[in-house]
Amino acid sequence: MRNVAQRLDSRPADDEEDDIRAQVARFSRLSNAEEQRLLATSGRDRDAANRTLIEHNLHLVLEAAQARRERGVSFGDLFQEGTVGLISAVEHYKPGDGAFHARLVHVIGVTMDDVLAQTQEAQRNDEAFVVACRLLESAQRLLSERLSRPATPAELAKLLQWEETRVNVILQMLGGAENVHDQELLDYLDDLDDLSDIDDAEA
Repeated sequence: MRNVAQRLDSRPADDEEDDIRAQVARFSRLSNAEEQRLLATSGRDRDAANRTLIEHNLHLVLEAAQARRERGVSFGDLFQEGTVGLISAVEHYKPGDGAFHARLVHVIGVTMDDVLAQTQEAQRNDEAFVVACRLLESAQRLLSERLSRPATPAELAKLLQWEETRVNVILQMLGGAENVHDQELLDYLDDLDDLSDIDDAEA
């Protein structure tokens, strides 16, 4: 069933939302009677029935993605994740789960909200790491000037009032980034320093 999501994700990023809307428009909404007939299907025909239920309920994914646009995840990624949620909801639906459409809407929404929460948490972690790197580098420069030698992790930890373990972890991550030429991270830190210099000059 995941090939449904994969097919819908195989488009260029330009005009992504319009492209997805056009794909979804190919599948008309099912009547309640047709939906119930498909839900009652069993045996070898069940996979085909599920595929039809998924494709003709993609409008629920589209609506959920539209309600969550511009929240840190691209529209296409939201739609992709919501489609995975739709597939899971259809394949695992049981009459005891309540109304079919309500169940689909719930699972799609929860799936998208989880992705948004994870993305926001990752962004916060990235930002916190960048701030910690800049503080550590500033402390290294300050202590090196004072001591006329490189500062030890213990000295850096004392100045920053951090656990020495935290200092060592960040130093290892920065050293590892340099050793493997992680230019993306190093450029990102340089860009932040440049922006900081510009802000200081404007102030």
